[in-house]
Amino acid sequence: MNEFLIKSTLGLIYGLFLGTTGIAPTGLVLLILDMFNFGDYKSNLGAILLLNLFPLSTGSFYEFYKVKQVDFSLTYILLITAVIGSLLGSKLAAGEKAYITIKGIKYITAFLSLFVGINFLYSAYYEKN
Repeated sequence: MNEFLIKSTLGLIYGLFLGTTGIAPTGLVLLILDMFNFGDYKSNLGAILLLNLFPLSTGSFYEFYKVKQVDFSLTYILLITAVIGSLLGSKLAAGEKAYITIKGIKYITAFLSLFVGINFLYSAYYEKN
């Protein structure tokens, strides 16, 4: 149950950032899944590819699917909660009652990118392969 809540929260965060910044925080989701040791990295990556499937990553997803590197359960949880988060995030950033300014969106995007980039550099540096 706890794992389901964490995955659902990740889907909401994904959707919030997507709806707010227009950028899918794929790296952030992968980083958090890796930090909590949910599945192996390639299965998580396959699930993220399925999440972004239409139409961007159809070919990539198919390659991961052929070698059974897609966690469908994770994908469906993230997909449903990302739609909800995306709706909420876009409500914060767009429309008559936008609560986040363009400057705020740029700061959110910059800090998200910086956080993900630094963590992936750290993770890559200490990777055992």
